[in-house]
Amino acid sequence: MAIKIRGGRALTLTTVGALTLSLFTIGGVATASSAAGEEVHACVHKKTRYARIVNPSTPCRKTEERVLIGGSTTSGLSGTREKGDTGAQGPKGDTGPQGPAGPAGKNGLDGKPGIQGPKGDTGLKGETGPQGPQGLKGDKGDKGDKGDKGLQGPRGYRGPAGPKGEKGEPGSSGTFTTYTRSALISGLGSKSASCDGADPATGGGFSFATFKNAVVLSSMPDGKSWTVTVAKDDNGGGNNLAGAGGATEPPAGTDQKGGTSVDGTVYVVCLKKG
Repeated sequence: MAIKIRGGRALTLTTVGALTLSLFTIGGVATASSAAGEEVHACVHKKTRYARIVNPSTPCRKTEERVLIGGSTTSGLSGTREKGDTGAQGPKGDTGPQGPAGPAGKNGLDGKPGIQGPKGDTGLKGETGPQGPQGLKGDKGDKGDKGDKGLQGPRGYRGPAGPKGEKGEPGSSGTFTTYTRSALISGLGSKSASCDGADPATGGGFSFATFKNAVVLSSMPDGKSWTVTVAKDDNGGGNNLAGAGGATEPPAGTDQKGGTSVDGTVYVVCLKKG
């Protein structure tokens, strides 16, 4: 088989193989162009039959002949040559350099709120803050309800004897006599001397043989009796209250310090008719 060259000359099959090999070796781009249906121009040496791919506008040398190959057939062949099988996959090329960073994308939509997390541990107690300014005076509140009646208080001590009353009108004729009754008092508290029967008390008093760190709170009539009340004197001042018949004071030389000591007599003056 031979390739017919424009001008009426032909190349042997061996030359065609060499030309084809040269096309693959030199014209990788030309092979791709031939697959796309474009013509490939080559200049073949007249003696060595070496072919080189040239541009359509490039003239061949005087020692060369131009060969035109196009599409799946080659001009100048005595017959039609079919396109060969696709070659094996070449090895994977090296990874290219890192390309430039692309422009920033738009902000995405806000995500849905996440699930409520577990309750955290209680934090440490913070330091006490500074004293705040004094607040404004509040409005006057409404009047409160009347409170409940309080409990009965304790009974107070008997008060001292009142002043002597005015002289009474003369009574009906009759005979009255007076007499006295007495009772010993030997400690703190109250002691009474009483008249006989229903005879009224018209007077009374007290006297002490020993009176240490005590005070007479009261000395007064009580119906048919005369009652004297003695309490401890926390001030240690003794007693200078006046009793019936004159002033009565602790005996001279009595120690006013230390414990309390009382020893004396309470008496009542009674009135008896008949």
